[in-house]
Amino acid sequence: MVYTPSSTELATFNRDGVVCLRGVITPALTDILAKGIDECLARPGPKGRNFNTDGSPGRFAGDVFMWTFNDHIRQFVRECPLGDIAAAYMSSARAMLMLDQMFVKEPNTPSKSPWHQDQTYMYADGEQLCSFWVAVDPVTRESGAVEWVKTSHASGTLYKATGFDPNITYETDDYADLPDIEGHRQSYDIVSFETQPGDVILNHLRTVHAAPGNHTTRRRRAIAFRYAGDDARYVVRKKGSRPIREPGLQPGDPLACDIFPVVYPRSQMAVPA
Repeated sequence: MVYTPSSTELATFNRDGVVCLRGVITPALTDILAKGIDECLARPGPKGRNFNTDGSPGRFAGDVFMWTFNDHIRQFVRECPLGDIAAAYMSSARAMLMLDQMFVKEPNTPSKSPWHQDQTYMYADGEQLCSFWVAVDPVTRESGAVEWVKTSHASGTLYKATGFDPNITYETDDYADLPDIEGHRQSYDIVSFETQPGDVILNHLRTVHAAPGNHTTRRRRAIAFRYAGDDARYVVRKKGSRPIREPGLQPGDPLACDIFPVVYPRSQMAVPA
């Protein structure tokens, strides 16, 4: 089957840069993803980290490229519909998985996720770039629901990346300074979505967002899956994160390669079983 977004959902995504899609992930796939997350928490990859290095309570854990070393995450990537959905919303003939990135806020973890946009951390520029925020636990405002600045993608502005870890800085003159959104919240159209397992939030990579801490006794386990379409081109930023291994691409190359595999159409699936 070819995934076709509803006209309302597609219009919302194009206008706001973010849309919540309900009931996209089956309970079976949610369970597979939850198992993968817990395994990666127990045995992090080479880029796994705890973001709250300032001594604050709780645990704000992150990891990336988990599909390359965790069987459950790889199974989820192969079997989930996110690549199909990404291609439809990006109006792209293909979708490549650019990154999976875990964000886990354990109970009573007040650490915030700062205001930022995803694109200036990522390995590609273009218009056909999107991300899905997928949580395996019920998420409320109190447990860390992400907030999004509606229409913030539309200007095309790229903002300086902000370090989640206070010991890491991405400061560079290549991009604009991010406005003081937190200090002037009334000036922005901010939206958040409380979600149940199976729901996903789709955003353009330029859409600015942040998240509060987890002030509950429940876990907030989530992974962002970032996809690129046909117009995406590889970029090496002066200051930014690097893939788990070198992709063998030159700046300006199309993205598809073994570390940025094709996931749609499924006939071209390049994620190993």
